[in-house]
Amino acid sequence: MAWRNWLAYLEGYLILTISGDDPEGFLNLALAQGISLWDITRSRSGSLQAKMPAREYRALRSLARQSRCRVRIVDKRGWPFFSRRLRGRQVLLLGSLFFLLAIYLLSTFIWVVDVRPENGPLRRVTPDQVLAAARAEGLKPGARKSALDTRTLEYAMERRLPQVAWVGIRFHGTRAEITVVEKAAPPGEEAVDRPASIIAAKDGVIKDILVINGEGRVKAGDTVRQGEILISGLILPPRPEKKPGEAAAPEQPLPPPRLVRARGIVRARVWYEGEKEINRRQVQEVPTGRQQTALIVQTPGRRYILKGPQQPSYTSYRQENKVVALPSWRNFTLPVELIITSYYEVQVRYRQLSYEEAVSTAGRQILAELKEKLPPGASITGQKVVPLTKPEDEIVRVRAWVETEEDIGQVVPLSGKQ
Repeated sequence: MAWRNWLAYLEGYLILTISGDDPEGFLNLALAQGISLWDITRSRSGSLQAKMPAREYRALRSLARQSRCRVRIVDKRGWPFFSRRLRGRQVLLLGSLFFLLAIYLLSTFIWVVDVRPENGPLRRVTPDQVLAAARAEGLKPGARKSALDTRTLEYAMERRLPQVAWVGIRFHGTRAEITVVEKAAPPGEEAVDRPASIIAAKDGVIKDILVINGEGRVKAGDTVRQGEILISGLILPPRPEKKPGEAAAPEQPLPPPRLVRARGIVRARVWYEGEKEINRRQVQEVPTGRQQTALIVQTPGRRYILKGPQQPSYTSYRQENKVVALPSWRNFTLPVELIITSYYEVQVRYRQLSYEEAVSTAGRQILAELKEKLPPGASITGQKVVPLTKPEDEIVRVRAWVETEEDIGQVVPLSGKQ
């Protein structure tokens, strides 16, 4: 029924009143000749009201004479009559189109950015810090939604905010919502005055150590393992020195050890290691310049192709989808999306890398992966790539090292032997 109403609106239809001696006879004659009538109702005065296609109205004149009835048009509805009314109101039409276009264009931008903590209020970061990190990555009021990749933004913000464990970004119309999950604070970290020691967070060779508070347990050049104490929060009292020739004095009880919160900077040389494999037979996709575009309307459970092919005619192609969602109002979002799918034809070519090219490519890739794992503040002091396979092998494997200089100190509450 809904489809019939839309078709009637596009073709144009009339609302009629039928009065006279025999309105029922008029209906019977009209139906016998195949004239479409629907929504037929009777009024208190005995006349009938019905709807019919505008193109069939001329056929009613002879029927009205035969049944001695009078047919009067009450209203004209549908797109043909509406478009005629707009012909004399071009300014109104242009204004409406401009308004709709402006609403659509404004809905493609982000105008509000909110921060929502996942588990209670934020403690290790502030909403302003989260918004600053988002702004540095391009997520800010006025940014175009189509230019933002949420997955890339989430990873970039996690790197900028080491205090958070997870960042999620969702778009609700013109509003971007950033969900933040903080890392669990180590026991006692929030108590800044609680006694604690600084231990090595990873293996390394000590480069410099600056003790601000506490007792240093290592020196420059020492090799340390993860978990080893670097600066202890347990300060032992010094033993009295005995001067030469001086008689031994009776032993005095030593004052008890002092417990402090260790503070300091311990920079060390740290090495990161990884391996990478690469096939010397590389597959390349070269665009030919030909493309096809499909316009698709996506509703829950159904897809309607308005324009373009259902499947491209290319043997090899690259597909890109652009989703245009209708603007939402408050918390209501229409479950309809417009999908613009572009198919780009490509030619598949194969290239055989030399042994040196494969080693260089694998080395660049593994070095880039290792550098992605470096903590903030780490400076690279050296890097090395060593091949592990022979020149005649089809699969090339390399091992890489990245040497950094970084602060490896980690504060832990004072417990156990120090």
